[in-house]
Amino acid sequence: MPTWLFISTFILLAVMILEIARLTPLLLKELRFEADFTLPPASVSKIETNKISVIIPAKDEASNIQATVESILCSTYKNLEIVLIDDRSQDNTWALMEFLRESDMRVKTVKIETLPLGWTGKTHAMSVGADIATGNILLFTDADAFFSHDLVARALSFFLLNMLDMFSLIPGFRKWGFLEKAIYPHMALGISYFFSMTSINDRESTAAVASGCFIMMSEKAYHKVGTWRSLRNQVTEDIAMAKAVKCAGMKLSVGRSDLIQTKPFCNILELVRFWRRTFYGGLENSPIKIIRLWLNYSPLLIPFGLLVLMSLKMEI
Repeated sequence: MPTWLFISTFILLAVMILEIARLTPLLLKELRFEADFTLPPASVSKIETNKISVIIPAKDEASNIQATVESILCSTYKNLEIVLIDDRSQDNTWALMEFLRESDMRVKTVKIETLPLGWTGKTHAMSVGADIATGNILLFTDADAFFSHDLVARALSFFLLNMLDMFSLIPGFRKWGFLEKAIYPHMALGISYFFSMTSINDRESTAAVASGCFIMMSEKAYHKVGTWRSLRNQVTEDIAMAKAVKCAGMKLSVGRSDLIQTKPFCNILELVRFWRRTFYGGLENSPIKIIRLWLNYSPLLIPFGLLVLMSLKMEI
């Protein structure tokens, strides 16, 4: 092996070890927060005076929408309505929504034919749903999110107990495959470098992140931030809403829970699209933050690349 290559590899390995040592406390802190975070048990009779409107936008979600809605209808919390918005679907989504509406009087449906200029599709669909919702608590979720039977009651209990304006839960996966086990945690750690859970939940900090899979808001807070209309062109609407809530001086809390789960990634491209969207909103499209993020990963990637290069040279 050439001396320069040996020295370069040694230096990079040393940097990698130092980088891991620097990031390990952050990882442990995040894991400790996750282990300590639990939703309290709920006495439904004490909180069921609040009506919850669960708002679900869906575009071409025929494979998921029925299971998602049925998981919510099975909730121990009964004082709720579900507003389903078909956002220009080309599949059987609308027919399934109508079937669900006919099966349970708590389900409402609305069909969107065109997207107004200046809006993103999901933000517009959620705005339409919120306009016809009648609950004093709004719960925005995705068409591929699956609720535990006691999630709504426990989440509302936590929401009221902590006097929150907005509460978001980062979901688990219904099934953990290679992508979810090997790659997703590293990407999550990357965003945690900039926005740790402790800083997000600190009212004095400007850090704000949320998951569109579960966003619970009071109707008052929703209107105070200007509704989705004020965020109509946002691609990462969940993160934008979290930032708007904090900018308005309101109380935000974010946690992780397997009481809500989402489907696993179908392939690496789906995972890449998810994190590209998340990083875009979380890092505010800042070149400096993006460079810092990739510098975190470079000590892990460069030695691997060098080992591959060395193996190729040895074969030659």
